[in-house]
Amino acid sequence: MDSIGVIFDFNGTMLFDRKYHLESWKRCVEDLSMKELTEEDVALYIDGKGSREILDHFLGEGLTDAMIWQFQEEKERIYRNMVMKDQPPLAPGLETFLDYLKNAGVPMAIASSAPPSNMTMYFDEFELFRWFDWDHITNASESMPGKPHPALYQHAISLIGIPAQFCLAFEDSLVGIQSAYAAGIRNIVHVITDMPGTIPENTPGVIRTIRDFTELSGDDPKIRV
Repeated sequence: MDSIGVIFDFNGTMLFDRKYHLESWKRCVEDLSMKELTEEDVALYIDGKGSREILDHFLGEGLTDAMIWQFQEEKERIYRNMVMKDQPPLAPGLETFLDYLKNAGVPMAIASSAPPSNMTMYFDEFELFRWFDWDHITNASESMPGKPHPALYQHAISLIGIPAQFCLAFEDSLVGIQSAYAAGIRNIVHVITDMPGTIPENTPGVIRTIRDFTELSGDDPKIRV
């Protein structure tokens, strides 16, 4: 596996944490609205929705950007507390796969839409230093637009110093796949995890679909680039 690089999304790819995001939004909205949410409320108005869409629905339109940011930060605080309390494992088979890549000398990076405070927690809680240098982890910020914009992947590509055509990306979402593809990556593995539905057939760049990393082996011809 000489002269290739591997870039991972984090949430839903390296960590199957959808339930924590849904529950933290539920608790946050209940605290703000002083109303109890049903499972139907979560399914219809939280699952798969962005922060502004969620908050506008439950709290009413007209929230300022500063208010959205403040409420989103509270949601993330609740989320981090749940993750640190439960200590969920990394995705099945991931640690073995990362060990293989590290032992093979493959440059690796993480391109995540998670806020910096979450990424710092992940790095510590999951001991990501076993495989990644901190400066090879990039996440969305005011100066780094989120997915599907290609900026996150473009930055990750520059960090590992491998041309995009020789990079392999792992993603669970359509916007993530679009981000990697827009950055020039043409070898993308779609990780299904616990997300409902799937991406459209023949999505550009997707070479394989897996449920977790136990389906991969180091000499798998479908992940060679």
